[in-house]
Amino acid sequence: MNEVIKLILWDFGGVLTKSPLLKFKEYEIQSNIALGTIIKINSHNKLNNAWAKLEKNIIDKKKFSELFLKEAKELNIKAELDIDKILECLNVELETTIVDVFFKIRKKIPVACLTNNISTDINGISNNTFDTFKNNFNSVFESSKLGLRKPEEEIYKHVLSKLNLPPENILFIDDLGINLKPAKKLGFNTFKAENPKDTIKFLEKFLEI
Repeated sequence: MNEVIKLILWDFGGVLTKSPLLKFKEYEIQSNIALGTIIKINSHNKLNNAWAKLEKNIIDKKKFSELFLKEAKELNIKAELDIDKILECLNVELETTIVDVFFKIRKKIPVACLTNNISTDINGISNNTFDTFKNNFNSVFESSKLGLRKPEEEIYKHVLSKLNLPPENILFIDDLGINLKPAKKLGFNTFKAENPKDTIKFLEKFLEI
């Protein structure tokens, strides 16, 4: 086992689960909407848009709907967007091959979770997969509870203060490069999880398991 690494910090959606981006694509195909529409809206003003505010739990679902549709209009997106169906795309199934490795690692080293998510208090929005799985982590850091989100530097500093570990003793795994950059800058070991096969190969080699 790699003696330098004292804890694995996992993103949840897109790492331990199938990617929500695939769900967005399915929704767009089923609704006859141009592919990439949802990501286009989410990427515009990405640090302070409707999606960011919802994940920080500073707006409710009604306000999110208003802002999200307004942002779509500003981007000249004329498609009919179903907010409920878009949010349902976040509830994705576990990636079983990664989960198997997760439990193997968990027997040897502490595991924590750092995730951008939506509060279950917002009009009944719930991610059943995450709610069921999160008790398997030693520590959980949720954007909706902290009022901070990736890639804001403050959320990584908060994690470090709570874990009481130097960043060089932590491996952070996320599927989005934008979320890894601030962590790497602060000294975390990082890995971009682009597909299960490469992620498992990296973990086995890097952690020496």
